[in-house]
Order: sequence, then structure tokens, then C-alpha cells
Amino acid sequence: MSFDTSPYRNSVLKVRDFMFGDIEKTLTLVNDQTVGAPNFLLALGLCCYTEYWGKLLLGVTKSHKRKSGEAFNAFLSRLDPAHYGNLIKIADPYGKIRCGLAHSYLIDGDAEINTGHRGYHGINYDPSTQKYVFWVGTYFDEFRAAVTSYIKGLESGSEDLNKFEDCMRDRPELV
Repeated sequence: MSFDTSPYRNSVLKVRDFMFGDIEKTLTLVNDQTVGAPNFLLALGLCCYTEYWGKLLLGVTKSHKRKSGEAFNAFLSRLDPAHYGNLIKIADPYGKIRCGLAHSYLIDGDAEINTGHRGYHGINYDPSTQKYVFWVGTYFDEFRAAVTSYIKGLESGSEDLNKFEDCMRDRPELV
């Protein structure tokens, strides 16, 4: 079987298109001074989306419990293996950023969320000050490239289609 003939192909492409469109539309609010972009929700959404793609990558099924951190870190590493691999080792971005945003409504520790594209990476961390800066625009660029690469890998056979299908099985389809 190939990705093109997978019963889950169309669903995951719809999810990708929804996620990209969701972030792109929300980022357009950055330049609207009367509204402004919800930087917190953008950062939280991107973290949740990162975890979703990590679950596809690892083949996490509904019966797997407590795999969210592993899934998040696995896909975060795809954004830039050297940078984010090191960040995972020294700073716990899953616990401090993703869980902080989802459960405490803030990044755990000294942090800033900026909707711009100024950071060299979407998540920067200074170990000397222990400060995080989440650059939403930059992170989205990295995230979009990693998702695109993953899907191309499914299409070419360089990514594990069985893990992808295991994860998608018995999940609702986005229509």
C-alpha cells in the first residue's frame, strides 16, 4: 500500500489544510491594530498541532497512554533537529511550554510570546537567564516545512506508513 491509496490520505490532508489555514488567517490579525492577533492562542494551537503530527509520526494509537510528551518532542525535533534536539535536552519545552500553555495558561517560567518572525527559531531559550521566547511566525514557518516534509516522506515511502495508519485507525475523520 502507498500513501496515495491509504484510506486516511484525504483526511490528513484536510487536517493539514485546516491547520495551515487556521494559523495563516489568525496571523493576518497581527497588522489589524483594532483587533490584534491572539499570540497566546496561536502558540497553544501550534503546540497542540505539533503534538498531533508527532502522534502520526510515532504511530500513537488511542490505547497508548502518556505518549503526548514523546509525540510533541518527536515532531518538534523535525522542525530543526540540532536546535530543538538540544532544546529538549536542556529546557523541557513540552513541560514548560506546551503543558504550561495548555494547563496553566502561561509558559512556565520567564517567557514572552511574540507574533513576529524575528527569532532565528520559533522557540528560543537562553540558559543563562532561563528565558523562553516563542516567535509564532517563525515557529509556524518551521512547522509548515516539517509537516510538508513529513507528507512528502509518506508519499515517497521514506516515512513509516504503517505507523501513520495505526495512529489514524479508529479516529474520526475531518469532513
